[in-house]
Amino acid sequence: MTTVNLGEVAGHYARNGASEAEIRQVIEPLPINWIPFDAELAHAAGLLLPATRAAGLSFGDRARLALVARLGVPTLTTDRSWQAVGEAAGVEIELIRGGAG
Repeated sequence: MTTVNLGEVAGHYARNGASEAEIRQVIEPLPINWIPFDAELAHAAGLLLPATRAAGLSFGDRARLALVARLGVPTLTTDRSWQAVGEAAGVEIELIRGGAG
């Protein structure tokens, strides 16, 4: 996942009252490879806006799509609305757990 997504996760916990120490205690042990968000990923994420606007994807969502497109791997989601953007984003979307949306 990108470091943009790390910021989103940390923000979620902070918004819900967790301290920095608590957030780090939850996130740091996770077996996630945090990929630095570079200029190429930023451009790719920005260019995905027209294709993802109708599905309501956030910048963090587009950062994730840009990364999986770069890596050539599928992405997992529970949000059915992502299926509509997979082809336009040039990525494979795998729906898990039935999904919402």
